Amino acid sequence: MLVGTVVLGQRDILFPEIAGMAVGVLVFPVPHWIRKPVHLWLSPTLAAFIGTAMNNLDVTPVVKLWIGLVVIVILMHVFRINFGPTIPAALLPIFLNLHDYVFAIATAVFTFAVMLAGFMMRKSVDAPAGHFRKKTDTVIITVVLGLWIGLAAVTNLDVIVVPPVFALIFEVFHADKFPWKVIPSRLAVLTITAIAAVGVLHVLPGSIIWVGVINVLITLLLCKWLKAPVPVAFGVSLMPLIVPAWGTWGFPIGVFVTTGVLMSISAAYRQYRNRRAVPVQEKAA
Repeated sequence: MLVGTVVLGQRDILFPEIAGMAVGVLVFPVPHWIRKPVHLWLSPTLAAFIGTAMNNLDVTPVVKLWIGLVVIVILMHVFRINFGPTIPAALLPIFLNLHDYVFAIATAVFTFAVMLAGFMMRKSVDAPAGHFRKKTDTVIITVVLGLWIGLAAVTNLDVIVVPPVFALIFEVFHADKFPWKVIPSRLAVLTITAIAAVGVLHVLPGSIIWVGVINVLITLLLCKWLKAPVPVAFGVSLMPLIVPAWGTWGFPIGVFVTTGVLMSISAAYRQYRNRRAVPVQEKAA
């Protein structure tokens, strides 16, 4: 992807979350991603086309983002897709105001490769069926993400629009358990990754391939060192290559605040739901 961006002179083919998808399949396998490899290709590809098409609407950018988010979440629910990176695939072309379909086509090509890797890994990874998302949880987190996007628009803070983190939050919000104790390590990985990503970009300005490779390696070392495999962090590591605001020192602050606030909301909600579930289970017993 990085080489293609340089050779073709097309930054529009750069989709940071491809790195996160590849890592989530090959390096730190995410069972529910690998259980249905076809979703690794179809869902982000369709989302990218839908997101690009949204830019033809005659509404404000924030409204486009809201509509795109709602449409994608509804489709994910209808087709029972458990793949969080589908959301950034839809939001990124809207955020970048892309009107051609280069990004969507590139996403289709790169995610097809990820899908093939998923088929190879499926035999070696235990991927139980599990349960699908609860509608109430989905509605609540969609509203929360929509409000966060609205806050970014009102304050003109592009640095708190972090699509890979949105994908992570969407998944952990629906998890059976999400205790407070797991937040610090994940917050550290994402924040330090953002700091390193901006730093490397400033040291090697204009070198897309080297910046991308070095940032991915740094993120891999961070995940292993902190014992917190966070595939979406690899998407965060490439974000400064796309938007100028994401290449400033405000970006790590945005990642820290976005991740910290949204993870805290997710943990608090999960503790609340689990506490409510206990009396119900006791009555049923």
